[in-house]
Amino acid sequence: MKTCIVISGGDAPGINAAIDGYARLAARQGDRVLGAQGGFAGLLDNRLVEIDTALSSLLAGRGGSILQSSRAPALRQPDARERLARVMAGRGIDNLLVFGGDGSIQHISPLLADWAVPCIFLPTTIDNDVAGTDCTLGHDSACNFASQALAGIRATANALPGRIFMLETLGAPTGHLALAIAYAGGAHLALLPEYPLELNWLAARLTRIVEREGHALVVLSEAYPAIDRLLKEIPQRTGIRIRYSALGHAQRGADASHNDRRLARDMSRAAWRAFKDGLRQGIVVERTGAVSVHEGGLPSAAKPAPDLDLLEFVNQL
Repeated sequence: MKTCIVISGGDAPGINAAIDGYARLAARQGDRVLGAQGGFAGLLDNRLVEIDTALSSLLAGRGGSILQSSRAPALRQPDARERLARVMAGRGIDNLLVFGGDGSIQHISPLLADWAVPCIFLPTTIDNDVAGTDCTLGHDSACNFASQALAGIRATANALPGRIFMLETLGAPTGHLALAIAYAGGAHLALLPEYPLELNWLAARLTRIVEREGHALVVLSEAYPAIDRLLKEIPQRTGIRIRYSALGHAQRGADASHNDRRLARDMSRAAWRAFKDGLRQGIVVERTGAVSVHEGGLPSAAKPAPDLDLLEFVNQL
């Protein structure tokens, strides 16, 4: 069996561990693994490399990906189906193992199914916004990265009271990531795009928190509406200065956590076994702690909004 690994869309911690897990397992069984450099655009251009297990093992815990990705809509080109078939036949590729987030799964998975291309997807995004799976690869690492930043901000907040500290996370367009970080980190407020708060109410709540605790610690998603307005008007309405930190893409490039390294190997092993069992289309999912391969595609509907009860608990509503 020969598999080609393709990274579609943004990177996430744990990709290297999953590549390493799949390649080492395949090598032990006499199978071969190629990797596309540059996502599906690279695959169509036949830019394929043999996976070097010595390199993948060395970098298994590092962020990023030893295979470059791409957001180019290469499979929408008129001749994409013929080019893909030609590359797969010419290189003797039996199936594709694709890493991608919600967009890749929703758009590319059904397309490859229509083309009868054997393919299994690994849900890979720090945003944790893929329907049908409790957790996506990379989410835990991004939370760990943010937790360390939040602890540093809290230390400064205690040493330098009388301020509002805000930490912006990635995660657009959803607030799943921000809520997970705010809850675990004990933030005073979480601001999510799905549940925007009225500005006067927010200003009054922040004022009371600072008066009571000496500082206010807020975690907000990058997709929260009108952040610039928030940063301008909250100090005007409260008389309290804001200190703002944005994690940016450093969060997505974090080293893989222990949980993500475990999840990566569980997911890659499940995918390899599914291919060996003859599965042609599927997505690896984690539900209630168990990893399995869901045959076919996932529901077309978006993942439900972040847990409102949990948000209300964090925000003391």
